[in-house]
Amino acid sequence: MPLKIKRIWKTGLLLVLAAVAFKFYLLGLIGGPMFFAPDLPKSFLMITTWLFATLFIFFFLLLAANILNGCCHLLRLCFRRRGKAKFPFASNHVNLVLLILSLILATFGIINGTSVPNVREETVFLKHLPLEAEGMTIAVLADLHADSITRADRIQSIVDRANACKPDLTVIVGDFVDGPVNIRGRDLLPLQNLSARYGVYGVPGNHEYYSGYDQWMDFLSCLGIKMLPNEHVLVGTGKAGIVLAGVTDPTAGRTGHPQPSIEQALNDAPHYMTRILLSHQPRLAPEASRNGVDLQISGHTHGGMIVGVNRIVAGFNAGYVSGSYHVGDMVLFISNGSGIWNGFPIRLGVPSEIVILRLKKA
Repeated sequence: MPLKIKRIWKTGLLLVLAAVAFKFYLLGLIGGPMFFAPDLPKSFLMITTWLFATLFIFFFLLLAANILNGCCHLLRLCFRRRGKAKFPFASNHVNLVLLILSLILATFGIINGTSVPNVREETVFLKHLPLEAEGMTIAVLADLHADSITRADRIQSIVDRANACKPDLTVIVGDFVDGPVNIRGRDLLPLQNLSARYGVYGVPGNHEYYSGYDQWMDFLSCLGIKMLPNEHVLVGTGKAGIVLAGVTDPTAGRTGHPQPSIEQALNDAPHYMTRILLSHQPRLAPEASRNGVDLQISGHTHGGMIVGVNRIVAGFNAGYVSGSYHVGDMVLFISNGSGIWNGFPIRLGVPSEIVILRLKKA
């Protein structure tokens, strides 16, 4: 339905909508080459994100309204109803209600997306887990995305909640940061306070390659995080020991760095021990299963961020998006993420999380 306003107001509204729609490009022009995480004031980023999220949600609500109108029209045709067709979900009043609803949902989405995550415990049953390792707990952090929105105070809160669970092992499965070390390094300093019985381990995500891979790998190692780029370590003692391996991210090849190699990561690893693989992206799961991995821990998807949209996100990640999956004899676990990307810091029905995995023998 056309808006009954003057043309000058329509033109102004069109320009605003165009600016919001091209948010990422415009922020890249203002904030520098890292268009996905420009170094701009938090308040400015939050306002632009709120407007973009509103437009994003409004689009899908309008799409749903048009589908409903199409269904009503088909029903009229099926029952051969005569007279002028009426579309109950097509009017400026309906559009206004949808716009207000979009504003409300965008507001709640940003609040949920930027809040400190709660702890969630999940039991994972593994066939080859030795009885001596039963009950081992792994704190899983993923997709912290330290940037202009997620600063040191939020990272510290995440660290405190993870440490309070007293895990045997803490792992961080990529996307620590958005931005170079000289700007964002101080925001990740709280990670040096992470503590676990058998140590803290990590693998790089795709955003580390965008942000200066070599510098970040050195910096994270200085924080006491043992990074595992196509490597493995033996964790635990005696019969309770496990193989903990990690791989690089598939993005590595674009920047001239080593591609992920599960075979290299597991080279010379004892075959009789339980094998756990850290991989930022879940789509390596079939290959991991073929290589005898018992448990793969991943992130990257953010759980899809919004109920409904998560199915679209799954389509870009080999069908995997959140929680546990069985891939052959292997269990794949995907965290919703402990942080949020500042390009779209929205969560509706898909909360961020700190996950405590408790290992049990199947």
